[in-house]
Amino acid sequence: MKAGIRRPSYVVLALGIAICLFGAFLMVAGEAIVGSDHTGIATVVGIVGIGIIGSSGATIAGARSSSRRTMH
Repeated sequence: MKAGIRRPSYVVLALGIAICLFGAFLMVAGEAIVGSDHTGIATVVGIVGIGIIGSSGATIAGARSSSRRTMH
């Protein structure tokens, strides 16, 4: 197996981006789906997506730094 960043890190990153995009969609067209109070739900969904993106970035950065340490 190739040393370095694992695929699950990128899967988590893609999941976070998808959740953020869904939150943006709810912000634009959420009234038809959720109702008149759609902005609060869309904001929470966007923040959760940003949190997932942030946690995946830490995982990717940790994997890169550990792979650099083993190379040197």
